[in-house]
Amino acid sequence: MSRSRSIAGASRRSAWVAAFALAAAADARANGAFPDEFSIHFQPNAPSRILVGANFGMLISEDNGATWRYSCEPWIVAGSNASVNPEASVSFYQVTADGVLLAQAVNVTRSADVACTWPTSTGALDGQVITDIFPSPTDPTLVLAIVAIANGSYIVASHDGGKTFDPARLYETSDVLLGVEISRSDPMVMYATSVSTTGTSSKLLVSTAGGVLGSWVSRSIPAPVGTQPRILAVDPVNKGKVYLRLLTGISDAIAITSDGGVTFESPNPLSINGQFSAFLRANDGTLYAGTAGGSLYVRPPGGSFSQRPGPHSRCLGQRPGGTRIYACGDFVIDGYSLYSSDDGGQTFTPVMKFTDIQGPLVCTPVQTNCAVHWERIKGVLGIGTPFDAGPIDAGNPPPRSTGGSHCASLGAGGAALLILLSFSLRRTKSRGERCASGERRR
Repeated sequence: MSRSRSIAGASRRSAWVAAFALAAAADARANGAFPDEFSIHFQPNAPSRILVGANFGMLISEDNGATWRYSCEPWIVAGSNASVNPEASVSFYQVTADGVLLAQAVNVTRSADVACTWPTSTGALDGQVITDIFPSPTDPTLVLAIVAIANGSYIVASHDGGKTFDPARLYETSDVLLGVEISRSDPMVMYATSVSTTGTSSKLLVSTAGGVLGSWVSRSIPAPVGTQPRILAVDPVNKGKVYLRLLTGISDAIAITSDGGVTFESPNPLSINGQFSAFLRANDGTLYAGTAGGSLYVRPPGGSFSQRPGPHSRCLGQRPGGTRIYACGDFVIDGYSLYSSDDGGQTFTPVMKFTDIQGPLVCTPVQTNCAVHWERIKGVLGIGTPFDAGPIDAGNPPPRSTGGSHCASLGAGGAALLILLSFSLRRTKSRGERCASGERRR
């Protein structure tokens, strides 16, 4: 826009850009890829620990999923800062290279003691609208963050593991930045995606110099007008290979570049009517993409995507170096909240349902600050109420819910639980599909 525009016109544009940025920020989470903060994480040097980021807190198992406790969301958001709104929502979680947990909400909090305490990050993020954070896969001190402002967005960095963020801006644009990531195989290579405020231009931004100011190159992403390009993952062994999600209002697609955005596979490897809700680049190079509707798309190395039934996906994940695949399911529809697969997604075995949670973590800060939340969440989730389902078999999937029939099969107690979950956990869906398996707010 020309600098000669009137002040009133500039003000209108700033307000519009801010609204656009905030809307995109609200819908672009978990590395900028998915709007649901459900996620699964594995910390280095903790081979039996599983962490699941849910919409009411961080769930932790120390015994490969046999037992579960949690750190409640109000405590995670507030941490040591009592002035933070305790009803604010965590947008998503991340884990640094040395296992520190990061939570992004109205602020960024971090936990170096397995979700017991959550001090707030300080510095350049204070009072800002944070739309994405990403820790380096190899450098435990480096964390990138995107900040949205009235006339665009910018990237800043932390060099102490997310404790403080530096004021220097690594990149700044009048466009809306949707996500940022760092290559594992070459930490000097960084990527970000952006969309113009008119929605007419989608870009992949590339730095091969560690993100320093002036090193970013902009490359066009072939996508229809109105597309929001988001980074699904940077390939862990090929620094030039990036998996992108191309989201419009009615369709979703996965795009792949193997040369840092110079060229893209054509046509897109996978396109659907609807939206993806989970993605995984597995350790063997296989790609998995799930939907909340229960479809799982699988692409082996050198092959093409094929479709099969799966859980109503809220997340997909795999422990580094392992072969087992994990999938977050829809508690209400599937009956379980976490599944595992040892046969490449052909079948899924139940691991955990929310009613298995035994209570807050045993450390004193969580016991103290989550006691009230636990009493409330027990009633909302139906802790102690029978609610079960069997394994999911891709060749013989469980029946889908068809309204009253599924509730009837659970009996009066199960039907009451579904009604309670539906109304207790549901608010607006402006930030994506949310329910007890995915709805925001208790």
